Amino acid sequence: MVAVKFHRCLIDRRCYDEMTVNTFSNTMPRHRTSLIALVLLAALPINAACQRERESLISRLPLPPKFFYQNRLSIELFREADRLARQEPLSAERIGRLGMTYHAYRFTDEARQSYELARNIAPNEYRWIYYQAFLEKSVFDFRKAESLFQRALEFKSDSAEVLAELGDLYLKWNRPDDAATHFTKALTIEPLQPLAALGQARLALITERWDEALTLLVPILDTHPRLSLCHKYLARAYVNLGLTDKAEQHLSLSDYGSGIETPLMGELHELSVDPIVNGGKPEGALDLMQIKCTRCH
Repeated sequence: MVAVKFHRCLIDRRCYDEMTVNTFSNTMPRHRTSLIALVLLAALPINAACQRERESLISRLPLPPKFFYQNRLSIELFREADRLARQEPLSAERIGRLGMTYHAYRFTDEARQSYELARNIAPNEYRWIYYQAFLEKSVFDFRKAESLFQRALEFKSDSAEVLAELGDLYLKWNRPDDAATHFTKALTIEPLQPLAALGQARLALITERWDEALTLLVPILDTHPRLSLCHKYLARAYVNLGLTDKAEQHLSLSDYGSGIETPLMGELHELSVDPIVNGGKPEGALDLMQIKCTRCH
């Protein structure tokens, strides 16, 4: 009997020794592995959704256009901008930059498509609103341009530049009262804002207020001595005041002067100017540069 009890005791001891003890050190790797697995499983739907969003954005990017007049450097510029946008389709910066490239070369539909995508990704980014507003203004979609410039003013209500652009839009739209209101606001913020001064001076010339036009225009030449439109408007004012010598002087200076270029528009124009100048002489270069000059001349 004693031998049987001793044997059973040995069996019980062996079984006890062979059992896995759930100590903290033994359970820690298992819990950590389970936690990592849960995190990975939870991330799968998110990753799938991100991938679907990326694919959707890529499908909405404009297809590269057919190039007829662009030289090799210009085409490389397009391809690189397109490649970068497709590489990171969730980047408003890259898609907006693609829009600027199209815009600079007057591919208006592709530029608009890119700007709208960039604005959807980053609705509070001022640049894409401004550039699309300027684009719509240049193709005479005044109602859409008005809406976008007003949206830009929500971000920069004290921007003399945007107020002047909106005033210029109203002037082209044959809404002189609205134009005068916005030009006045712009000049109150920045007394020598060139586009606002030119617009207000043009309104003065239309209503034959020659002296008022001179008051607006003469100070602008101190900061923009070669501004073509300023010289043209001065010539018109002087000739109507009987000062023909001064009129002829300013008229001669208006032919090969410069234009108004804000920092944002300067950045846009530089995208195309360098490839055109340094990439050979493409057939359409003169036409493209002529289009660019219509704003100023």
